[in-house]
Amino acid sequence: MKKNKIEVTTGAVSLKGFFTTQLFLQGQSLREIEMRLGFDQGRLSLGAWFATPMQLPGPADFEFAGYSQVAGHRTAKEYGELNNPKTDVEKQAYLAKKRNVVSQWQLYGTNRLIKVVTMIGHSLTTSDDYQYPAGSGIPQWKITKLILCRGICFVSDYPKGRFIPDEGYSEVKYK
Repeated sequence: MKKNKIEVTTGAVSLKGFFTTQLFLQGQSLREIEMRLGFDQGRLSLGAWFATPMQLPGPADFEFAGYSQVAGHRTAKEYGELNNPKTDVEKQAYLAKKRNVVSQWQLYGTNRLIKVVTMIGHSLTTSDDYQYPAGSGIPQWKITKLILCRGICFVSDYPKGRFIPDEGYSEVKYK
């Protein structure tokens, strides 16, 4: 087990990689988040930081990564040349799609981007297919440029510890 070298606190840290939106993770347990994102069981056993950008990335700062049922190392194989438009028409459509996505992201509330920073890092000795099984199919984007983020909470108590965001989430109580 390799501990992740990324240190996140409630201060600022520069991050890139895979992000989703708060809506798809809020209220979920660490085990549920592993299954939603496509992490092998136990990846969040030491806990995870949840971080959100302090400034939204622009269209040039990310790539489409589809949904979490397709791991990042399989994106090109499964989705084809999703991020490599060839013709001018394809490039214009690609940019329009990226602008549309960016217009939906927010800095606050349920549509804000969330990065899950695992305390157990990527293993160079374990296959990617094992470390990143199919997730449940939530949207994800690969932020390609370092962006300034702030840690909003640390969740431990695996497997039942839950991600309760600092804002934009109201728990629904059923009778």
